[in-house]
Amino acid sequence: MMPRTVWYPGHMEKGKKRLKELASQVDVFVEVRDARAPRSSSSPLIHDLAKLKPVCVVLSKKDLAEDDKTKLWIEELSSCGMPAFAANLRSGIPGGLRGKLFGLSGHKPKWRELRVAIVGIPNVGKSMLLNALLGKRASKVGGIPGITKGVSWYRANGLLLLDSPGILDPKADRQTNMILAWLGCLRVDVIGDYETLSMQLFEFLRSLGLMPRLLERLSIAADDEVKAEECLAALARRIGALLPGGRADFERAGRFLLESFATGKLGPFTLELPQG
Repeated sequence: MMPRTVWYPGHMEKGKKRLKELASQVDVFVEVRDARAPRSSSSPLIHDLAKLKPVCVVLSKKDLAEDDKTKLWIEELSSCGMPAFAANLRSGIPGGLRGKLFGLSGHKPKWRELRVAIVGIPNVGKSMLLNALLGKRASKVGGIPGITKGVSWYRANGLLLLDSPGILDPKADRQTNMILAWLGCLRVDVIGDYETLSMQLFEFLRSLGLMPRLLERLSIAADDEVKAEECLAALARRIGALLPGGRADFERAGRFLLESFATGKLGPFTLELPQG
């Protein structure tokens, strides 16, 4: 395991403390997760925050996940008291989200805007959701009486929105961190290298029965029982990632695979199902 300071820097610790301080000043928390792995991409703070204020979950990048499995996650989260919406945030906010946020803020004074804090781990789409909710007429807000100083709030459309820093879980297990690296939420070099993590991705998808789909998307003609190393070698040959003497460059091929997977170029994949 890499030292904590490598992947849980000081700004995350400060952000964690600040969010807890802000809980008394916020009406609703919106947690953004990656629809491909809603469990692993959940904020480590969400259970504590849910005890303080209502939480609504947005499963981002729904176009990169499998629709039927995303629906199962929405049902699971909603049954746990966290209304959930799936979204491709490049296309705007999910229908019904704004109304749900106002509905959850039952005790908000009628004379002021709804105060919403957007939380989540890095690179799940928090800022995209913020921009989609604000629209083009947003304005950054200065000092507001009774509001903690030193944080950035934005005002538009009856909302006062806070975009919080991405915070990872320093106690996450290796599989969770691998999944986050595959999604592009955690730097690959924090837990390994492209060659190793790409082979682990092959094996993980094999365990889910998704290996044939991956091989098809990569245009690799092989049986789905083929070894991960052979798959990576075949991919290296296909993309021309070769070392002197024609040997496969596993690191380059691994980078190609992980970047293609994280950005959705290989099509929709869901890595986790609800436990229920």
